[in-house]
Amino acid sequence: MNDRELYINKLAQGFASIEDGMKWFEASDDVQKQDIMRSLDMCIFQSHPTTEDIVQGIKFSKLKETYSPCVLVKEKPLNEARQKVLGMRGLDQERAFKLFVAIFSNADKRRRDSECNGGCSHEWHNNEGL
Repeated sequence: MNDRELYINKLAQGFASIEDGMKWFEASDDVQKQDIMRSLDMCIFQSHPTTEDIVQGIKFSKLKETYSPCVLVKEKPLNEARQKVLGMRGLDQERAFKLFVAIFSNADKRRRDSECNGGCSHEWHNNEGL
């Protein structure tokens, strides 16, 4: 796991604040933002979010449901929506970052609470000491 993926997991697990995550994202150049979004997309894909994870992610993100990234993930199949969201730039990209962190956070928590409840060897689930 690289530093970017580690930080994304810290954001999702609450070891780093979303405010700090937004500052990190906004301070990145366009190429870095794309890399961050691709890494975040990979994390979402691997967490297998349910429809409920997506709905809760939208609420948790505190974004308006009418914002483009929110509309896409609600109305399109997730794989299609993810690809469209990855193409966003500017303000929509910042909103997508916040939304994707929230969706990943919900899906990953659900999986940690169910599949990894008794402990696991997943490097990304053992962020406390890092």
